[in-house]
Amino acid sequence: ITLRLDPDVLDYFRKQGRGYQTAINSVLRQYVQAQRR
Repeated sequence: ITLRLDPDVLDYFRKQGRGYQTAINSVLRQYVQAQRR
């Protein structure tokens, strides 16, 4: 999958260290769940 993110957003997550892709997925999952309510 290719996902385009704003450079500053990606930079923020990368600076969190290892597992940043998992963290992005978690944030997106929370958003989806909130939208379903």
